[in-house]
Amino acid sequence: GKLSRRSRIRSEKNLMITGVALICRAAIEGGLNEETAFTLSDYYIQQLEEQESLQAISKVMTEAVFAFTERVSKVKEQQYSSTITACQHYISDHLYDDITLEQLAKLTYLSPNYLSSLFKKKVGISISEYIQRERIDEAKKLLMLTKYKVSDICSWLNFNDQSYFNRVFKKMTGVTPKRYREEGSAGRAAEKREEPKERKPEEQEERKPEKPEKPEKPEKPVSSG
Repeated sequence: GKLSRRSRIRSEKNLMITGVALICRAAIEGGLNEETAFTLSDYYIQQLEEQESLQAISKVMTEAVFAFTERVSKVKEQQYSSTITACQHYISDHLYDDITLEQLAKLTYLSPNYLSSLFKKKVGISISEYIQRERIDEAKKLLMLTKYKVSDICSWLNFNDQSYFNRVFKKMTGVTPKRYREEGSAGRAAEKREEPKERKPEEQEERKPEKPEKPEKPEKPVSSG
């Protein structure tokens, strides 16, 4: 009986060692570094060899499966995050250009369909929605910090139809582009009116040199002519 029990444990170990080798190969194919995979494989094979019961062998095998799965999962997560980051950087750098799913797929070496579903899963919105949101954020900056026409901003940011741009802008901000600019200007004007009350006399004097912004007036005849 003792011999048959040992024989059974030996055959179970051999079976599990083969299993570890297969898991190791699958993990490498899944993106796990070869050296890490082989180190793990050697460790668990050694652990299996040291066990003296079927229950202990089974426990080691379960640990091995979890260890390989966890590491492959981490590798995938890192790959996904770098892929998404690459897309986000590209979008940020090309807000004034035409951005297509095909361009992003080529950049990340993934199929358009896979990239699309991966992006939505990780970011929570589709690529087209993300591009739209980034362009609206850029439009908000231009409306607040420049005097460019709404129609120009709309065109530069690849919204070919101004009424569509207005609709998307209002959906994301709650107001139209024109209203957003007006509210921003009113807010800045209110801040300027409050400033003298809060500022010390020395600080007021320091701000006076800023007033030579009035040379804008001579520009008006040029634009009307």
